[in-house]
Amino acid sequence: MSVYYLSSLDSSLFEPVRRCTVITTLAFDTGRSALVVDLDPAVVGQNFNVGEDLRRFILTSRFQGDDVAAIDHFPFFAYICLPRTGSPERETPLRAADVDIVGRGELYRTAEDASAHRFDP
Repeated sequence: MSVYYLSSLDSSLFEPVRRCTVITTLAFDTGRSALVVDLDPAVVGQNFNVGEDLRRFILTSRFQGDDVAAIDHFPFFAYICLPRTGSPERETPLRAADVDIVGRGELYRTAEDASAHRFDP
C-alpha cells in the first residue's frame, strides 16, 4: 500500500497533516484515476453533517494530465471527495455525479514536507 501525507494550502479543514494510506484505485468514466484512501487522523464528521468522524475519502487529480494513480511529482494537487451515496469503495467507472468535492489538498512524500508545504525543487 502506498502512503502519502495530505495537507492543504486552500482549506483550514484539511490543513492539518494527515497520513494518507491508499486502499484501492478507481476510475472515472472519463478515464481519470481516483484513489480510495484512509486519512489518519480522521476528519470531524460534523463538518459534513455526519455523526462520526470520517477516514475514508476519494482523491483525484486537480490538473489535466496529472494521474493520481501514478504520482511523479510533489506536492500532487488533488480534489478531496466523498461519495454522494454509499461507501467510497465503489464500482468503476465513477461518474462526476457520484461524488462531491469537499476540499482541495496536496499529497506530499513525508509528514515534514506536508507540514512545511515544501515543493520539489
